[in-house]
Amino acid sequence: MRTISALEVRAKFGQVLDEAAAGERFIVERGGSGVAAIVPLADLDKLDPDLLRARRLAAVDRLVLMRRMDTEHRPTTEDIVREIRADRASH
Repeated sequence: MRTISALEVRAKFGQVLDEAAAGERFIVERGGSGVAAIVPLADLDKLDPDLLRARRLAAVDRLVLMRRMDTEHRPTTEDIVREIRADRASH
């Protein structure tokens, strides 16, 4: 992750966007303090708290459904890990 000043972002905005589209991440500083981040669009869903919450609730729902389908089966640690890994792999 690179640090870049707000003035540099203004001067090189097109270049910064091109680099972000290629996967580069930036911390934008103003007055020596970080104030914003520029990240690839593909990273946005990983950072959005609403999307993260929705994905976690969906994983819990899948585990509850799994238990309802087989009343003798309680989700094991392996089941939970498999659900988390499947969720991460799909995003």
